Amino acid sequence: MRINVVFRDAISPRDFFEFTNETQWPFHGAHPATESAPAELTWSTPAGAGIHLIEDEALGIIYISIENYSIEGVLERDLQEAADIISERFEAIEPEELVDLYHSVSDWNEKVLALMMVAAAAGEQSEEICTVVKDGLRSSNPDVRKAAVIASMYTPWDDLKILVEIVAESDPDENTRDLAAASLANFA
Repeated sequence: MRINVVFRDAISPRDFFEFTNETQWPFHGAHPATESAPAELTWSTPAGAGIHLIEDEALGIIYISIENYSIEGVLERDLQEAADIISERFEAIEPEELVDLYHSVSDWNEKVLALMMVAAAAGEQSEEICTVVKDGLRSSNPDVRKAAVIASMYTPWDDLKILVEIVAESDPDENTRDLAAASLANFA
């Protein structure tokens, strides 16, 4: 189980550090970005939820991923409680709002930004998020298709695999084809 939190306004790692000091969530470490993973700062809650502040250059945003850290298992409500505590301090955007944003904008650049935020918001599989990524993969705009391929790397759900394969085989843009081929490695 994983819950991701995307913020309405950009937050700084320093502000989040101050917040976690106030909540007394223990800091576990910093992990610099690598070729295959974004930079992360990690904490845990007393209930055993892992809090990851992710500075994702591929998406161009900072977001939080909340995951199970406990060997005994953390209840979904414990993960949601951590998300709620974070959202009380930093204004979060609900995934449904991001889906609506994607469908409401007509400017290609805004669609690309919405797709990046949708990818960051994806935790467990959501039909609405899956539909947005599918729409992006079918877009006539090459930048939107590329953004949807990047989003598919964060949402390697079986429902997307066929469309990602099609993009990998036949997209007019070589870079987008290469990204799609790389995305396929994430699918089970």
